[in-house]
Amino acid sequence: MPEGCIKSRIISFRLSDEEHGTVEEASRRHGFASVSHFARSATLERKSSEPIHSPLDAEINRMWRRIDVLTTALEALTAQAGVALDLSI
Repeated sequence: MPEGCIKSRIISFRLSDEEHGTVEEASRRHGFASVSHFARSATLERKSSEPIHSPLDAEINRMWRRIDVLTTALEALTAQAGVALDLSI
């Protein structure tokens, strides 16, 4: 949509103070004139047919990443324990 088009619809959502600060900072960092322009751009970027991840999807993905980190740490501890046991024999 060209920038000069008349915009007659409003989408409203609430943010915490911390979230707003994060969005405001990102807006400035990316050179947008306002948080509104930044939010509009971010929203319109998602025009693809890919479904947007739900909060539940995001939480599951976060948990899988954490499980991966814990698995890696457990493998490292197991290897260290094996070395320690070999040294004590």
